[in-house]
Amino acid sequence: MDRFRNSVFGLAAVVLLLTAYPAAAQEEYKVAYNEGLEAARASDLEGARAKFLTAVEGAKAADDEDILRKSSYNIAQINNRLGNAALKGENAEGALNYFSEGLELYPDYIRNKYGAGLALKRLDRMDEALVLWKETAEAAGDRRTSLAAEGAIRDHFMFQASSAVSKSNALSRDADIALAALEQLLEFVEPDADYHYYRAEALRIKGQFAESVAAADLALELHNGSRSDAAKIYYTKGEALMAAGDREGAKAAFQNAAFGSYKASAEHYLESL
Repeated sequence: MDRFRNSVFGLAAVVLLLTAYPAAAQEEYKVAYNEGLEAARASDLEGARAKFLTAVEGAKAADDEDILRKSSYNIAQINNRLGNAALKGENAEGALNYFSEGLELYPDYIRNKYGAGLALKRLDRMDEALVLWKETAEAAGDRRTSLAAEGAIRDHFMFQASSAVSKSNALSRDADIALAALEQLLEFVEPDADYHYYRAEALRIKGQFAESVAAADLALELHNGSRSDAAKIYYTKGEALMAAGDREGAKAAFQNAAFGSYKASAEHYLESL
């Protein structure tokens, strides 16, 4: 998922604020700004970044809000490209530096916040990554990036939960690990169908069959995928009902689970009920 998201955002063109300033009576920082534009047009991103940084310092000294805003925004975009390239090159520390500088200069460019989260994850600083992704998910103005951040949060906790309950002969302690991960997820995002599904599976493993069925039903209410995708939820519900002694309920659940990769296993249960 990270590589996919990196490619989506990394390949986007840099759309600079391309307002050049007249040559007459130019101050040094305005010259640097125009040179930054020229370097960017020539795809010299590092050169452009250096020129825009010079323009930022000069604009601050001259109290020129227009040049300061445009230079900062251009750096934010360029740093996002450079940060994504660094991530692709397995240079997470360098990527974090680019993203962080972009955020410092132009905090509203949330692609750098999302990218910084990716870099922090690579550096095993997951707690910090989650905080940045939460802020990104809640930000307005760039829905695609906000959704990507929300997805990154979900992927992290769902991986922990699924790894725990998908073990062969998973035990109650494994279910507890999954439940703890799912509980932590709620600190960052709203529950979805997968949240309730993994909770149903964990509760089934712990022998809390009524609670497992209730969680499976919540997962089915929120599920908006295909019938084959829903099969795993019905399968867990069927196992919980069967363990609770509800043969008819289990039979109905397994009938709905007899699709895709769950077809053979569900039909095996149906033959024995």
